[in-house]
Amino acid sequence: MRNNHKEPAVLAVEAKTYNARAHDRRVQIVRVLLESRFHQKIRLREMGQAVRLSPWRLAHLFKSETGMSPQRYLTLVRLQRAKDRLESGFLPVREIAVSVGIPNPSQFTRCFKAAYGMTPAQYRRAYLQIEPIHFNGTSIMTTDNSQPPSLAVNKAQ
Repeated sequence: MRNNHKEPAVLAVEAKTYNARAHDRRVQIVRVLLESRFHQKIRLREMGQAVRLSPWRLAHLFKSETGMSPQRYLTLVRLQRAKDRLESGFLPVREIAVSVGIPNPSQFTRCFKAAYGMTPAQYRRAYLQIEPIHFNGTSIMTTDNSQPPSLAVNKAQ
């Protein structure tokens, strides 16, 4: 996905309006196809074959109906699904990226940050309001992959 300099709010509006503008049945079929197979690699040629249009004609029609290319639509669907998974569980970000069809973690992070203004890990922390917990002046939650310190009771206290 190319670097998009739009604000996250603009992208959210863009993501909501693409549902309202599509009137052509073929575009609706392609949207359903993309939403149901978002985790797979889908070529424009395959989309066109599904609705009996050339790839070029489909791309033109899709953009005129929705305001974005089929690939952009697919990326927004993938990012929305990733956002939902970040909110609803604790799968590692890499696994979420692969499960939504973006196997390159750095590309996933770049796309997610362009769309939502923060990395997937930052989004998860902000959404779940994960903050470090302090015990006897020591943080027991770390931001890296190391183990938290032991919670052994200090008998000297």
